[in-house]
Amino acid sequence: MGRNFNLLTVDEARNILKVGRNVMYDLIKHHGVPHIKIGKQIRIPEDELIEWMKRLIMQQSLVS
Repeated sequence: MGRNFNLLTVDEARNILKVGRNVMYDLIKHHGVPHIKIGKQIRIPEDELIEWMKRLIMQQSLVS
């Protein structure tokens, strides 16, 4: 209920992940980066991006 959403732009999210613009859009489109569309704009909830990264790290550590 009292949850505060910090929505990131694609550029803000890609700066966190240290990836290029094309890679960020590919991650959104094909690799499950959580996002919402507001009109034509894409926004990424910061807390969900962090959880996505944690899940990805866990999956990769299980494979290694």
